[in-house]
Amino acid sequence: MLSPAEKAYCLALKALKDKEYRRAADYFDRASGQFRENPDFVLLWETTRLLLAVKEELKATEHGDGIEIEEVYYGQEDELR
Repeated sequence: MLSPAEKAYCLALKALKDKEYRRAADYFDRASGQFRENPDFVLLWETTRLLLAVKEELKATEHGDGIEIEEVYYGQEDELR
């Protein structure tokens, strides 16, 4: 059985996969109590928060209307090449 923090972490990863960044950030916040010392967790958590901040800033500027942000993910196979 997963703890609530572990479940939130899993749901955050699924939300990232589905490109639901606000939802992912919320789940990461819920999981942070248990995983705050895990460097991989912190990297995902902070990167998600940064992405949301950038998207919000672009929305707020008149120059951001035509800018698209493309998220690129690399799997282990890509890292080995």
